Amino acid sequence: MGDPSIVKIVGQKNYAKLRSVKVLLVGAGGIGCELLKNLVLMEFGEIHVVDLDTIDLSNLNRQFLFRQRDIKQPKATTAVRAIQHVSNSKLVAYQSNIMDTEKFPLSWFSEFSLIFNALDNLEARRYVNQTAQFLHLPLLESGTAGFDGYIQPIIPGQTECFDCTTKETPKTFPVCTIRSTPSQPIHCIVWAKNFLFSQLFASSTSVATDEDLGTEDPQEIERIKQETNELHELQEYIKSGDNSCIPDIITKLFVSDIEKLLSIENLWKNREKPTPLHNFEISNQLNTDFSSVWTLQEQVNAFAEVTKKLMKRLATEKEIEFDKDDTDTLKFVATAANIRAYVFHLPVKSLFDVKQIAGNIIPAIATTNAIIAGLSSLASLRVLNLLKHIPPTDPKDLYMAFTAKASNISSNRYLSNSQLATPNPRCPVCSIARGVISLSTSALKSITLGELLDAIRTKYNYPGEVSLVDKSTQRLLADFDFDDLLGKSLSDMKLGQGSLLLVADERDDEEELKCSAEFYLQLDATGNKLRLPEIEVLSFKPQAMSPQEDEPDYILNGNGEIIIDEDNGDSRKRELEDASEPAAKMAKLDDDAIVLLD
Repeated sequence: MGDPSIVKIVGQKNYAKLRSVKVLLVGAGGIGCELLKNLVLMEFGEIHVVDLDTIDLSNLNRQFLFRQRDIKQPKATTAVRAIQHVSNSKLVAYQSNIMDTEKFPLSWFSEFSLIFNALDNLEARRYVNQTAQFLHLPLLESGTAGFDGYIQPIIPGQTECFDCTTKETPKTFPVCTIRSTPSQPIHCIVWAKNFLFSQLFASSTSVATDEDLGTEDPQEIERIKQETNELHELQEYIKSGDNSCIPDIITKLFVSDIEKLLSIENLWKNREKPTPLHNFEISNQLNTDFSSVWTLQEQVNAFAEVTKKLMKRLATEKEIEFDKDDTDTLKFVATAANIRAYVFHLPVKSLFDVKQIAGNIIPAIATTNAIIAGLSSLASLRVLNLLKHIPPTDPKDLYMAFTAKASNISSNRYLSNSQLATPNPRCPVCSIARGVISLSTSALKSITLGELLDAIRTKYNYPGEVSLVDKSTQRLLADFDFDDLLGKSLSDMKLGQGSLLLVADERDDEEELKCSAEFYLQLDATGNKLRLPEIEVLSFKPQAMSPQEDEPDYILNGNGEIIIDEDNGDSRKRELEDASEPAAKMAKLDDDAIVLLD
């Protein structure tokens, strides 16, 4: 086929190279659909597409490869099917989790020349970033949120990786705020979605501990626990399917529960008291305009009407999960949240606004996705050294690109760029030496943990005082004063394909220590008993540790294994520098959404 335009850009020789390149596209959503189209039109030789999700109605306004008939179908396979009639590339689709180590072992990733990330969740992005670091594979990271967007080429070992800058974590709220003293509309929405709806229709059995409550007031703690127990009565009403119980449900939620909160005088010393919903009535007058803010009477009417529908559905579905595109579940959450907002004298939201908040949505802009996908596609030509007029340069001469709106750098142009930074020396991912340990299936059964540790010590000049941690399960396998497991085989320790082992120098009061190293276990079909990677593990001069960076807490389980309390341990050692660069600002952006709720 051969598009003459791409030949003019890269030249005939580089076009031939392009036709032999095999790339991986992770994500087939807003950016992914645009990227797949671009890569097909650029005529990459082979494109593999991985996405776990299925298509929702809300995807259709920007994920242009999908149609109404495709709802509930897998994104990856549907996207490939939609584009293959114009493709001169080999296309392979997977409806799978990219973090599935059995389906996608490290050896599978090593088949690609370049990875494109078009993901919408932090965990998967970090996993792909870490995988790229293991294999020294170039990665093109991208994300959008509304009019904001960015791309970041990542060249392992030479430019900063995805984890070199801090990331915004999902926002959560104390239980006491959600259940007792809401002060913002979002508090009412979280209560309606994560507490009320899940308890009544999704068979939630979660019970908050005293540590989770965010209050030390014994009266408030007792009231929160009592309220949870009282919901069992409402659950029986819901399961009965008896519509005559709906006024009792409203009374319980918006009158009785509020009066019990008012009896806790300490809560209202510095807050405006809520007003119970006394003397309410239910009528058949319904507002169907989701973009308008309904009156209190319209909220009550809609709550009663949708509760009837959900009670009827529950009889056959047994359990109903909240879905922002399910009108019934959305209407229940929105009206319950708004009635509670009225009670607590808070602003009321339209159903459209509640859908955005409860669905963790920042509206996606199709044109932003297209622009960012286009920039990512063009950047790939430089990363692969396929631009005939731009000779190979230092990887740090590559540029990231981002919207000026997001960066706040310029109001005169839409796009800005900046040179890539070097790796952050304190990054928990790319500052650690990484390599792949290859071993046979029989070696898993014959080699002991102690033998493996001795081989690592010898090859990389580690001292005797080291720790060995299975990062896949956060188990401490060995330490200078814990050797109980060294005589067990690797298979006895449940180590195998995809296991991650972290080795760390645990000496104290030394002027120089060995850096930590992380190893990925990969089964070798060629029969090599054990092969350690050729990597360099450097040394460093330790700095004084601050009080909050004490050693991790350990818990001994029934199998004689030590479980690391990551909240108190490893995560304290992963403190990153607060970055002020645009990359740090943009790193929080997702493909389709930014998480707002727990």
